[in-house]
Amino acid sequence: MNNMQRLGGYASLLTSFAFFAILVIDFAILAPQGFTGPDTPLDLVMALAANSSVPFRLLDLMTMLFSVTLVLSALAVRERLSDGAPNRMRLAVIAASIASALFIAVSAIDFSSTPSIAAAGDLSAFRASTAMTDGMLNGGIFALGWTTLLWGWAGLGTKGLPAMLCYVLLLTGILGVLAFVITILGILVVALNVVWGFWLGYVLLMRPKLMI
Repeated sequence: MNNMQRLGGYASLLTSFAFFAILVIDFAILAPQGFTGPDTPLDLVMALAANSSVPFRLLDLMTMLFSVTLVLSALAVRERLSDGAPNRMRLAVIAASIASALFIAVSAIDFSSTPSIAAAGDLSAFRASTAMTDGMLNGGIFALGWTTLLWGWAGLGTKGLPAMLCYVLLLTGILGVLAFVITILGILVVALNVVWGFWLGYVLLMRPKLMI
């Protein structure tokens, strides 16, 4: 098996795990405390960040994890599909790199600054920090959407990935792009990322494309 495909397969499985962990933290830990996503009142978010910062720090760590695994997955998919769709795969790697950089920035700011701002009770500073990180997060989801959209498109065209996986990737990509203006779609993107991450990891590890 090609080493990049093996590495990308494990990275894709870790991506699935990271997004699954994000769903668990959001719905099993934060939701019972009143956190409902982007529509949560800012003062409640600040209170949660000040009094219960551990779940938010875990979210940041999971975001940092998939920021790395996303790029590795993109490189593996490029090696698998580049013969039939070289330009789309170059664009996919670029989009994944942009998404990764934005997600890393968001998680680094949240991890190091947000808890201290929340603990100080400075709502104006918290609002400014949240507005900045939310903008970068939406940009990251937008770039991630283009990554999976290009994967699905190239996978169908080259038949280098299972057709149903490609349709899941295309759906994830379309929702990710639309989430830039309809933010509630972001939660659907997270759920679909769990599905394609596990599926793509399985394909890369168990059904590798042999490199000649």
